[in-house]
Amino acid sequence: MNYISYFKFKGTLNNDSKYPALSLIAFILKIIAIVYLVVGLLGTLIMSFVWADEAGEMAQLLGYRGFNFKSALSSFFFSLFGGIIITILIFLLIWAYAELILVLMDIENNTSKK
Repeated sequence: MNYISYFKFKGTLNNDSKYPALSLIAFILKIIAIVYLVVGLLGTLIMSFVWADEAGEMAQLLGYRGFNFKSALSSFFFSLFGGIIITILIFLLIWAYAELILVLMDIENNTSKK
């Protein structure tokens, strides 16, 4: 199965549709989903480094000598994996809303034909 074909915009902007506003909304939702995915993954990576630094310094405040690398490393990986999972889930939800609009438009189109 070709997973790249899922991310095409074919049929999103349908000019001959009875509902051009819904087609436009579906297209905008797909653009928002892609932008959210890119920004979310970059933000997750950046914030993982920031939280790792803060966790290492917080361990120092709790009585450890110097910067605690174990605390920083565990904080980095937990925040990285958690952020990636949440970002992908939200991306899929936004993309699914756009696809739902298109499916409902297709259903209406097929049932209205004689």
